[in-house]
Amino acid sequence: MGNMRSSIPFVIMGLTSMLLQITVLRLLLSTFSGNELDIGITLSFWLIFVGIGSFTGSKIKARQIFPISFLLIAFLTLPTAFAIRAIRSVLSLNPGEVVSLSSIILSTSISLFPLCFTAGVQFPLAVLYSGTTAGKIYGLEAIGAFIGGILFTFVIASRINATELCLLISLLNILIAAYVSEKKIITVSLVIPLSVYLGFHKIASALPWQGLEPYKTVESQYGEITVIKVRNQSSLYINGHLLFSYPDMTTEEMSSHMAMTLHPLPWRILVIGGSPGTLKEFLKYPIKSVDFVELDKKIIDVSLELLNLEDRNAVEDRRVKIIIEDGRKIIKGLKEPAYDLIVLNLPPPSTAGINRFYTTDFFKEVKAVLKEKGILAMTMPQSTGYIGRSMQTVNGAIYNSLKSVFRYVEVTAQEYGDLFGSDYPIIADPEILEERFVRRHLRTGYFNQYILRDAFVPLNVDYVRNRLDEIKFINEDLRPSAYLYNLLLWSEIHGGMGLKYLLKIKGRHFIIISIVAILAVSSLIFMKKKRVIYYSIFTTGFSGMSFMVVIILLYQALYGYVYEMIGILSAMFMIGLWFGVYLSGFNKDALRTLFYLEILTITLALISPIFFKSELLFYLLSLLSGAITGGQFSTSNQCMNEPHVAGRLYGLDLIGSFSGAFIPAIIMLPLFGVFNTLLSIVVMKVASAAMILSLGSAKD
Repeated sequence: MGNMRSSIPFVIMGLTSMLLQITVLRLLLSTFSGNELDIGITLSFWLIFVGIGSFTGSKIKARQIFPISFLLIAFLTLPTAFAIRAIRSVLSLNPGEVVSLSSIILSTSISLFPLCFTAGVQFPLAVLYSGTTAGKIYGLEAIGAFIGGILFTFVIASRINATELCLLISLLNILIAAYVSEKKIITVSLVIPLSVYLGFHKIASALPWQGLEPYKTVESQYGEITVIKVRNQSSLYINGHLLFSYPDMTTEEMSSHMAMTLHPLPWRILVIGGSPGTLKEFLKYPIKSVDFVELDKKIIDVSLELLNLEDRNAVEDRRVKIIIEDGRKIIKGLKEPAYDLIVLNLPPPSTAGINRFYTTDFFKEVKAVLKEKGILAMTMPQSTGYIGRSMQTVNGAIYNSLKSVFRYVEVTAQEYGDLFGSDYPIIADPEILEERFVRRHLRTGYFNQYILRDAFVPLNVDYVRNRLDEIKFINEDLRPSAYLYNLLLWSEIHGGMGLKYLLKIKGRHFIIISIVAILAVSSLIFMKKKRVIYYSIFTTGFSGMSFMVVIILLYQALYGYVYEMIGILSAMFMIGLWFGVYLSGFNKDALRTLFYLEILTITLALISPIFFKSELLFYLLSLLSGAITGGQFSTSNQCMNEPHVAGRLYGLDLIGSFSGAFIPAIIMLPLFGVFNTLLSIVVMKVASAAMILSLGSAKD
């Protein structure tokens, strides 16, 4: 097993696993409208099913079955992708419709089980086939996963769509099966995935859209862009999340003229997101410039194809500048006040990627680049009649966040949902605004002075302000309200009693429950070596995956393009795993090394906030957490010194990882934030370190 040639199958195992994991994550994100909480759900089910497969595979003693595992993965890959594509159709969901938490959990688990279970069976079979240690196979898998992550980020993303990638993975695994078994006849089965792809990929791409045939689908590095055309109107979706419809005169005029009327003399304007169709509305004013910012160039390219002649001319106007860049990055890069008006034409903050434009951190950045009378304008989720709890929570969090940064904040009646912030008094008197609008002699099709009177009628404005004042949440980068909003939305729409009770849990309650649970576990396993090692490996899986979930979700909250960079983040974690496994081979006292690694985990959790200050440091944090996790897994195997226990330890590691993905994503991050999630790792690992330390004088 020492030469590189014999290591190829085990490296391909890791490469396949990483590419499949990223692919199903992207597919499920698209299926569930870009909801990042599904990242935790997907990872948790991926890991638990792989863990169950690992337990099952440890019972198999036939070496010749190892090549068959590659064939099974090859034959299951495309059906898994098609099953995910079919979820919205099976659930009879319209484009953009919210999926309940129970439906997300059920559909994710059913679609992933066959493939993940097979991948789990493969690991102990690989150990048996190779005749080497589980740690060595673990390390080779990690190298393959690292290669897969790098390939995805720098080669595959935006060039190959999900089903094409699944086809390539299938073909590769069939070739590896033939290579390992030394039976060329197996290559004949290459025709199976090719036939499945040719027969079903067009049907599968249309399944999520409930009978509406996609007019155009483009794979971008930031997500899957789909255009749906109904008669003369096009709707542009990114990862299943509606960005805008075109033409949409009502929305285009409302999003521009309301904000422009509130400013006495807007001269330089920045528009973040939305339809380029709004640009012609801004150009009706005597302005100097309007900068239109969009992160994804392919969204701009697709949008421009949809525009009519008038809107295309507006885009080409000398006063218009299209900027392909992240809106927050643009604002951070400005050294002095530059804009009179900044308009956020973004969807409601139901995902962390969008929510990052509604936090106190972003508002402070905006404040620094607004001129003396500058205004920030945005639209919140709207309602007619009573404002529901989920809407009240998210709108109230945004409102409070804006008030904490700007001295003056104005709202409109709830039917309009507009929100404005400035450090200069904003005139919101309906009569003055009417007069200002009429004096400008603008030609509009829908927007008029009477809308201004209706939007700012004092009675309705006071109702909205009072409802929003009831909410005490502040929306921050490190504690995004988008996650809490999703829990509330799931609870309201589908009446989930479990979620309603969950939302009542306070931080102190969770801490008490956690301490009691850890004390109960400690009493059962204290001074018993095998059980202590099992607990350690379980908490290693929990902490390693918790780190990964925090890194992925916080990266998305801060930078907004994890869809592209999830490959490199995961790759750094996996190469860290390999590095940890490699270094653990030099230790001479496995139990003492395991104790030191527990201390390193505690230390890393405590100092993690330092790494959140720079994008590059996120990659370093992922690398370090992977190295500690890999070192702990390998060292735990050495502590047991029992070859047959490898599959069991691998399974426990994955079960811990399941918990570390699911619990932080669904409970801890939405309710308690990043710091308390990291603190839970500290508490769990302190108990584990104490129990390992106690084994110095214990006997198995």
